[in-house]
Parts: sequence; structure tokens; C-alpha cells
Amino acid sequence: MPEGPELHLASRFVNEACGGLVFGGCVEKSPISRNPEVPFESSAYRISASARGKELRLTLSPLPGAQPPQEPLALVFRFGMSGSFQLVPRDMLPPHAHLRFYTAPPGPRLALCFVDIRRFGHWDLGGEWQPGRGPCVLLEYEQFRGILDLWHPKDPPPPSKAPSRTRRARRGLPEQTTAQQPKGTSLQQDPEAPPVTEKGRGGGNLVLSGGPSSASSSGEGKGTTEMGSPGEEGMAV
Repeated sequence: MPEGPELHLASRFVNEACGGLVFGGCVEKSPISRNPEVPFESSAYRISASARGKELRLTLSPLPGAQPPQEPLALVFRFGMSGSFQLVPRDMLPPHAHLRFYTAPPGPRLALCFVDIRRFGHWDLGGEWQPGRGPCVLLEYEQFRGILDLWHPKDPPPPSKAPSRTRRARRGLPEQTTAQQPKGTSLQQDPEAPPVTEKGRGGGNLVLSGGPSSASSSGEGKGTTEMGSPGEEGMAV
């Protein structure tokens, strides 16, 4: 699937391959394409290209004295999944050449074709870049990098607070400190809470864990509470 670098290379290809060529006549669209017709006709014009992000702009510029008089026309292409430009002999058009620009005599009889096998590509008249696009990573790298640094700072907050900060920033709410958090929201255990009782490995033994005098379930240390068997006297602490 063509991405930004591929469209940038396609614009360079058009400029290098078509820089010395003169085109003429009508722009021809295949009958099966659902894209708009290109209402442009000139006896002599040149083609140039530029790219920004995932869009490529093709400019058709009539030469002085060309007939009929025509203003320059720009087309913006989005390549979809399989779009590309090919320069081929006029009598050897490739399949799926949905838009064709023919050279004018007496030069070589060539055709610049927009080839799109899967037909997800699209072109628009007018030459305006799609609104709402961010800066181009190839041509506006500093602006692009600034946005990345804004969303991914070099010193990110701790993982436990990062989601909360992000959500609150999107809602325009002030940052909430730990002291402002309501009761019961912290996952940390209350230091004043009694230790959690764990079942010992031995049958019927209870071990109080977390205290300074805790020991193994065998009852060898102080601070271990054992429940004796029915034959023993009471409870040993």
C-alpha cells in the first residue's frame, strides 16, 4: 500500500521522467473509473508533480501560445492500495490505466498513466490538499517532531498516573493530586490495617503474617498461634 515515502518518490519520478516532455490533447479517463472527468485540453502543456503526506498533486501548465487558451489545472491524487504512475509507449498502455496524458508530436509518442489495479485510488479537481492533515513527515519534519514530543514526552509520568493525566487533559480538567483522591480509590494497603491472615501449610495451623515476630507454621518461634489436636491441652501461644 503506497504511503508517504512512496508518493514522494512518485512525484520525483513524474518530474524527472516528464520534465523534458510536451503533452497535448485531451486527458483521457477509462470508462470503468468512477472518478471525475478531467475537463482539460491544450495543444501543448507540461506536467509537474509535488507530494505532501499521502497525497500527490499533478499540475498541468499550458505553454505560451497553446490552443485553446487554458488556465493551469491541478489534480490531487490519493493512491489507495495500488495506485502508481507509469510512463509507457502510447500503443502499449498497461491494464488498469484509469487516467492517461498523451505527449504531443513531433516528440516520442508516450503516455503518462495513473495505474490502479484495485481501483481504490482517487483524484480531485482543484489541487487543494485535504483539510485537517498534519505536517508532512518528509517536508515539515520539525513541526511533525514537535507534535510527537507533545504526545510522547522524553520524561513521561509514572505508568500508574499516565492514563489519568491523559484523560483529564483531554477533558480540560485540572490535574488531581494524591491528597485529593477520594477514600477507597488507592490500591495501596493502609499501614494501620491489621495483618492479613494466611492459612498455614500444616493442617489446622494459622499463621499471622506481616508482624515482626512471625515465624513458620511449625510453631518454633514466638508470635505463632497453633491450634492443637483434640488430645492436647488447650492452645499454645
